[in-house]
Amino acid sequence: MAPDFEYCRPQTLDDAVALLASREDAVAVAGATDVWVRLHAGTLAPGALVSLRGIPGLVGLREEAGAIVLGAATTHAAVEDSSLARERLPALHRACAAVGSRQVRNVGTVGGNLCNAAPSADSAVPLLLYDAVCVARGPGGERAIPIGAFFLAPGQTALGPGELLTELRIPLPPAGTYADYWKLTRRKAMELPILGVGVRVTLAPDGVVREARVALGVAGPTPLRAPGAEAALVGRPLTRESAAAAGEIAAQEAKVRDSWRGKAWYRRQLIRVLVPRVLERAGALPPVP
Repeated sequence: MAPDFEYCRPQTLDDAVALLASREDAVAVAGATDVWVRLHAGTLAPGALVSLRGIPGLVGLREEAGAIVLGAATTHAAVEDSSLARERLPALHRACAAVGSRQVRNVGTVGGNLCNAAPSADSAVPLLLYDAVCVARGPGGERAIPIGAFFLAPGQTALGPGELLTELRIPLPPAGTYADYWKLTRRKAMELPILGVGVRVTLAPDGVVREARVALGVAGPTPLRAPGAEAALVGRPLTRESAAAAGEIAAQEAKVRDSWRGKAWYRRQLIRVLVPRVLERAGALPPVP
């Protein structure tokens, strides 16, 4: 039987918030790439779908007051095609370019990827690297949620009843910053990651690490950071030895588990290997001769 629901097309953000707040059975959709799958699988049965398409202010990337503002309904393809993302946020650019296929990226949105709160969400790892702030609008007005506090559990975010994720504010990285994201998969497209590893470092002119971020996907119930690995990098010259030590610490900090797609021991070993490789691909470490 085909899913039975009401389809709503609010014209403004306030109208969308009001609809969601008035109906407990309503679900917000933008690209709906995951929602349609769940509808047809019978794992989601909303009374109404509230479309966010065409609502002003939810789409686009722009530089503003020392940050890049990314509308929550911006598609992965738009980030993939953005020279601003490619030059200033290379880890996010690579992650968005790795989602699904081009057809999926043309429809799926960054905000939707985050609000699914899947441990495998590609865009979550680089947004953790870049200290993004999630901006939400709800019946009580607007509030900011640090990306590290946005994911509560698989499928669960910090958004309250009637709240929508409207944009992401990403502080511009300082000079001397290198960042990248590595999505490990069995095939090149249309695949969820077995593991996602992102690293960002800011280097002083003498090569000492001023700031570091290490973030992991499919390494716990939510996308997460590895603070011990970060601390091991900061204040020291970046070398292959220090990168390997950070990889070892990150592997121990991960909350990996066995699944049909990969054993816990295998994911830990991948983290050890990939942390230095991500730093190399980002340009922070010279390639192995």
